Amino acid sequence: MFRNFMLAATIAANAGIANAAPQVELWRLDCGRIAVGDLSVFSDTFAYTGEKKTLTDSCYVVRHGNDYMLWDTGLPAALLGKPLAANEVLAPTLDRTVQDQLREIAVKPEAIGLIGISHYHFDHVGQAAGFPKARLMIGKADLEALKSKPVPFGAEPSLLAPWLGGGAPVDAVEGDKDVFGDGSVVMLSAPGHTPGSHALLVRLAEKGPVLLSGDVAHFENSSKQAVSHPSTPTVPTALLR
Repeated sequence: MFRNFMLAATIAANAGIANAAPQVELWRLDCGRIAVGDLSVFSDTFAYTGEKKTLTDSCYVVRHGNDYMLWDTGLPAALLGKPLAANEVLAPTLDRTVQDQLREIAVKPEAIGLIGISHYHFDHVGQAAGFPKARLMIGKADLEALKSKPVPFGAEPSLLAPWLGGGAPVDAVEGDKDVFGDGSVVMLSAPGHTPGSHALLVRLAEKGPVLLSGDVAHFENSSKQAVSHPSTPTVPTALLR
């Protein structure tokens, strides 16, 4: 009898802990498009010669209880409404800003307390400066690269001026990083595309684990397990719980 009572009490306690865990939600935002006039620039073996493709630039909002994290910040707002230029290797454009889409899902821009960056390229940090009070989480090697002279191809340090200038808090992430300390949102070290590249693992109660790969892979044939920039609806949606 006592043994059964203790077992029941343990189960009830564990259930209480699970119920008390912060709820995690995930949204996908439309953060721009890049028309690629020569897709071979994405291959070191000169594959895709003569091919063209338009890539989707995605950002994500993670709600962890009362805390909000923005994962990547897309193309710069200066590209809003820019026509897709013809005959260019890379032609970026932006249809809507991150802040406008946050309002559509009833998230105030000032509620974003964390900005996580998959890697330093301009199409992933473009609108970060619109959230100057947020804490920036970026791979340490990428942060160091942004401070180097000359800066690497695709990097634009001015887009992260609030943090590089010392006026806003920065976490230089080495290896993996458990963002909220409970295993629900984890930055995973994935160097290669840049020295400090990270993917984001989000564990959701109903859907299970979701991996946001950043630019670890651009096309399905680059990896059998991960695809970057998935083709998803452009309307911000509460994707998963």
